[in-house]
Amino acid sequence: MDCDFTLPKNLALGLLIADRLLDASDLTGEDRVLLARGLKLSWEWVKGRDVDPRLICEYIDGEANLPFRSTLYEANSDAGRAMTAAFLVIGLTALQACREMNMSPSESVENFGEGEWHALMNIAPMLSDESRARIAGANLR
Repeated sequence: MDCDFTLPKNLALGLLIADRLLDASDLTGEDRVLLARGLKLSWEWVKGRDVDPRLICEYIDGEANLPFRSTLYEANSDAGRAMTAAFLVIGLTALQACREMNMSPSESVENFGEGEWHALMNIAPMLSDESRARIAGANLR
């Protein structure tokens, strides 16, 4: 996989991975709702809708605080993988959205990059065969 996470196709791939991991997880309550909202907002931006990058950044730097929340889950659990994948792809989307709007991202968002993209791609093999097949068959432009 091309490591240029700035391509909308690659961000969409990352969002698909996070969506499938969230669907397969036993994550419940506030964290499930929070991830679903963050992923939906990121999808809206990737699809070209008018989304203020600061709203996406809030999931990294704001009250949502996905960096902290993601540490509360066992790394090798379904919930932990879902939380980590969402955190990574939302952060990458926030960075790209800020860049495209010529906004200075916060230091936390600015630190996202190739390493986070590779970490996200390392989570992808944890998906079920069915999820990998659905992602492979997705029409990403």
